[in-house]
Amino acid sequence: MRMNPRFNRHRYLHLAALMVALCVAMPVLSHEVIPEHEAAAAQRLKADGPTETVGVDKVTPLGSVSLDGEISGAEGKVLRAREFVLAPGATIAVHEHQQRPGLAYILEGELVEHRNDHQGPIVRGVGAVAFERSGLVHYWKNESGRSVRALVVDIVDTGS
Repeated sequence: MRMNPRFNRHRYLHLAALMVALCVAMPVLSHEVIPEHEAAAAQRLKADGPTETVGVDKVTPLGSVSLDGEISGAEGKVLRAREFVLAPGATIAVHEHQQRPGLAYILEGELVEHRNDHQGPIVRGVGAVAFERSGLVHYWKNESGRSVRALVVDIVDTGS
């Protein structure tokens, strides 16, 4: 029995398209929430808080712009925007920001933030903004029964 070459080519094209789609999606799935060296720094400081990030349903890169030529001294840096979706009960591990200023804007839901420059927890609801700078040690917890969506914008090294 001879197979139709057109059928096989069509099948292989679909397989190739699926492989390309998976390769494009992989960076999104493996995209780190916080840099490992920042989590390790918090551990060296014996910072109070969860040591593992859990319950992050999705991190979607929204875009970035190179800061080369935009700001003097910012060569090799990019301004990036990502959307985080955190399941109920999710935590973002304690970490110390190091040369990674940014902000988190809550789009949906409510998060509790614990940080070294504030006494007690801070409840951040829709429309709240948390500013982050070098030396900040903090972590997030979704203590609500709903998912949380946040826009996270930060400045990182090219390739991060």
